[in-house]
Amino acid sequence: AVALLQGGFTLADPYVPGTPGAPWTQEELLAVKSKIFKLCREKKAAKLLRLPFHDCMRYTDGTGGCDGCLNWEGVDVKVKKKFLSNPNADSTDNNGLGPIVRDLEKVYTETDWPSDTIKLNQSLKAAGKSRADLWSYAGIVAVEYSTQQNNLACTVKNDKSKSSRLMIQSCVQEPESEECYVNPTRPIQFQSGRADCTEFNPEFPYQTTRKENQPSPVTDGPTTVQWFKEEFGFTGRETAAIFGAHSLGRFQHSVFSYVWTSRAVNIMNNDYYKNIVGLDKWWVNDDKCHMVGDAYGNKPKVRWYNFSHKLTKRGGPMMWAKQNHVCAPKHDENLWRSEDGKVCFPEAGPGQYCKPDPPTGQSRPRTITEEDGDIKRGCERFRGVSGQDEMALNVEMGLYLDFTVVDGAPQGCIGMETIPEQMADDKAGAVRSKPPGGGGFGPPKCEKQMLAEPAGDTPTYLIMEEYAHNQTKWIDDFTVTFEKMMRNGYADADLTDGPDIHTNLICPLPIVKFKTPEHCYQLQAPAQDSPAVLIASKKMGDKVLQYDADNDIFDFGEVTNEPNQLWKMSVAGNQIINSQTGAAFVVDGEANFEFEPLEGEGVADHTYVLVGKMSGLAVDYYEMTKKNGKKSFSLTAKNSASYQQFYVVMP
Repeated sequence: AVALLQGGFTLADPYVPGTPGAPWTQEELLAVKSKIFKLCREKKAAKLLRLPFHDCMRYTDGTGGCDGCLNWEGVDVKVKKKFLSNPNADSTDNNGLGPIVRDLEKVYTETDWPSDTIKLNQSLKAAGKSRADLWSYAGIVAVEYSTQQNNLACTVKNDKSKSSRLMIQSCVQEPESEECYVNPTRPIQFQSGRADCTEFNPEFPYQTTRKENQPSPVTDGPTTVQWFKEEFGFTGRETAAIFGAHSLGRFQHSVFSYVWTSRAVNIMNNDYYKNIVGLDKWWVNDDKCHMVGDAYGNKPKVRWYNFSHKLTKRGGPMMWAKQNHVCAPKHDENLWRSEDGKVCFPEAGPGQYCKPDPPTGQSRPRTITEEDGDIKRGCERFRGVSGQDEMALNVEMGLYLDFTVVDGAPQGCIGMETIPEQMADDKAGAVRSKPPGGGGFGPPKCEKQMLAEPAGDTPTYLIMEEYAHNQTKWIDDFTVTFEKMMRNGYADADLTDGPDIHTNLICPLPIVKFKTPEHCYQLQAPAQDSPAVLIASKKMGDKVLQYDADNDIFDFGEVTNEPNQLWKMSVAGNQIINSQTGAAFVVDGEANFEFEPLEGEGVADHTYVLVGKMSGLAVDYYEMTKKNGKKSFSLTAKNSASYQQFYVVMP
């Protein structure tokens, strides 16, 4: 039971497994969001997003749901990419989630981890929060981080500066265009009240021996839709929407290889759907986001074909591989020594990226309206991205194309006929589908997936196309579906909506290369009747608190009465707002303070100690008094010493 509210955190009994997690305060949500953002900066957003999906699966007996526990069988196992050596991938597992679970366990049980984030006055576990609620919240924050990374990439290209907040491999297709941005109509709603499992490993309470009802990654569309209907109560639309999570991250810790979206593994957008439905897209093969097209500079055509490296015992797993019909990339210096560099680039005409290939039966270059006569050779040809090939699973391609899967082998389309035979041949190499009419490997000819769930609803292939063309429609549907997924195993009345943390939210993406104490807070409006004042320090020779725009820090300066030195109290009375920037005074993530008055001999009138509401620590400038000390403020234990004192005067 909650005893009292102190420093923005609910002081309660420690969490007991099997009981609903305690509600979260606004301050707790913001503090933990800052911590999760720092994990995302370390390329962990995809794992954070994957975790609540695996957590919210029910167990094989139909019980459970989101319970803060995973079956640990196969976790932390290194998969050997060896020919015909691995078990058949007939179901997913939790492999690869071990590191992120252990990271979140430190967030859950410690007050000061990660080290460059605000220190809580008690751990989440001690505050009665459930692990399941933390895992769900971490998934929400991962979505917010990855869509914000996308929007930053839409505006800032290839920022390699030391202060860059843009991660590498965040290439967008249409920078600076309206369609580039992911702008959901509303944020994902966090709810608390989930209960952690009661059957767990005493040493590692997030581990259970109970088996989840894991889906198959190699099956077809109808089987996939049925699984999501039975497990989560999803419709066909909701099933299609949740797969958009695959726009983030890459295949790891499994017999599946490569990526869903090349050079875009750290952002979340609808490019995943553009890939699945085969829209023309730029070919990107480097972290500088060079966009390569065909000879005439157009977005290249794409094709998908079935593929397997034959890593499992029956010759699977079968996947889908994507190629673009493109020129070689000019920015690759190694290619200038090849035929591309000697012929394709030098013999390109005005306005052409490379020399166009001849049309069928001709030796002259094709015109812009003619087709390439040989898509396998020449300056223009179908290419993958070496080491970053764009791939798709049967389960997701099956939402767009109509085929069945028998013993791991896709069937039912022209060009798939020999796949079972190729998979069964222990001596042959990779398995590939054939184009209609034969001749090497290529895309099979499949009909569109007409399945609708419920019956009479929109067929899933049309939903996939809709999401490919409408970013906002997809992210809005994803929002509702993700919320539904995180309620699995609970009645609506079991969970409680968390407080609003998005109105006037200040939550910068962390700098990528350096650990910086930037955190999240909600900016309050200045009180209308609050005068603009100076905040001074006797210890610093009556210098005043100011915002130094040149160095982007708060420090002390000689009195000028300029707006960067003037401060107003917020409406709620716990923030001081700078008159120049309109932003709050923030120290090590703290923006909300208690202003504790000091009186006594030698203490100036209107003197205060600023104590953070989240941490219970005082704003301190002792290091600023030292010759080679820090040039900014810090938070330390309150002692009311002179270097923790501020006094207020009128300008």
